[in-house]
Amino acid sequence: MNQLIEQLQTKLFTGRLNLEARDGPTWTLYFRLGRLIWQAGGSNANERWRRYLSQYCPNLDVTKLEGLVSPQESYREYCILAKLREQKLIEQQQLVSLITSLIAEVMFDVIQYIETKRNANNPSGQLSPTTVVGAVPGFLLAVIPTEEVLKQATQAWQEWRDAGLASYSPNLYPVIQQLELLQGQASAKQIISLVDGTKTLRGLGQKSGRDVLALTRLLMPLIKAGAIAFSPTPSSRKVGISQETGNLSSAVNNPNSLLKTEENTVIQVAPPATSKQIVSPSSAVNNPNSSLKTEENTVIKVAPPATNKQIVSPSSAVNNPNSPLKTEENTIIIQTAPPAASKAIIDVSKPLVACVDDSLTICRSLEEIISQQGYRFVGIQDSLTAVLKLIKSKPDFIFLDLLMPKVNGYEICSQIRKTPSLKDVPVVILTGKDGIVDRMRTKLVGATDFLGKPVEAEKVLNVLHKYLSV
Repeated sequence: MNQLIEQLQTKLFTGRLNLEARDGPTWTLYFRLGRLIWQAGGSNANERWRRYLSQYCPNLDVTKLEGLVSPQESYREYCILAKLREQKLIEQQQLVSLITSLIAEVMFDVIQYIETKRNANNPSGQLSPTTVVGAVPGFLLAVIPTEEVLKQATQAWQEWRDAGLASYSPNLYPVIQQLELLQGQASAKQIISLVDGTKTLRGLGQKSGRDVLALTRLLMPLIKAGAIAFSPTPSSRKVGISQETGNLSSAVNNPNSLLKTEENTVIQVAPPATSKQIVSPSSAVNNPNSSLKTEENTVIKVAPPATNKQIVSPSSAVNNPNSPLKTEENTIIIQTAPPAASKAIIDVSKPLVACVDDSLTICRSLEEIISQQGYRFVGIQDSLTAVLKLIKSKPDFIFLDLLMPKVNGYEICSQIRKTPSLKDVPVVILTGKDGIVDRMRTKLVGATDFLGKPVEAEKVLNVLHKYLSV
């Protein structure tokens, strides 16, 4: 794809590029004189549009915004943005960031599709590119730096792949599969409130204020344990917690039972499916028609947790006489504890801590320290887009690396202090340099404090507690 985009840039192409998957969706990228200006298509295009619109225009009613332009209007969403800009309901910088984010997400999905099919040696998974000259909106809102947005999408994909998630699309919908496996978890209420089957992984990331990669990594132990499953389509099934007992209700498996939610609203629980649904990872990437595999006649229940807790797969337990699993008339009893990482599901009321550092290792180290304390976390490795991402995520506290390629910490800190929504946020500089000159310079650009590397949990938490009221 990189080579194709470079060719269109060289030719100063104006028009649209369609990338059609033989067994999946079609993505569209729009160019003006070789530069990217817009996007369309792919999986969950409407969800993607509404998600970013609500993120960049949080105080505006999305339904009313969509009423600004007729449904029959060509490039309708692009025209809605034009109306917003015309009425000064969105700043130009926000507009550029919104369009950049939309294009980067489409590019991520295209890259994931290409790489996943290539690794599977699937010749039918190739993309068929076609161009249509001149097919673009008649006006220009913004020109997006093509090289940077492509780099941003590629980096996001590499991090997703390196986390072992290549086979899972962020367009999938997490659904609670085995409610009982959440029994005893301190975060059970938050998990059930978050994973309602109506939002994609990306949507859940936005709702929880977390990066989609970080959120998915936290959910994976629950997915591997069978508590949560992925679905290619939204699910309307609801589960809840008994307001009276505070415990997870067994009503999920009882079609005549009622559950009370935390808002004291009684909801009817739909009967469970007759078979356990598991998404095949290889077929789940960006494929809304992905087939599901079923394990029939298997019911999983949880016994009270023992002191020595273990997770064992049902298939291995049946053939293992020494397994801690007991089978009885197709019922498997599992003694298990919730995975440790799942306790880190974050309370959205807690402060959001951002880390701007080109080192993924530093970001992950900080994430582990911070998440264990219940804080929300977002890591940013690209210094060029750091301020835009900070504006989007609205953190309550920022750790900022001093020495980064392209844009250093001094410049970013200066930009933060000039940004109205960020100017009062505590900024703590992270660096291995600990000289008086460096400390003075960071103070001049508005830094709140200074923290030396390598990061240590005690020092990190001390500085957080010093400047945050939790």
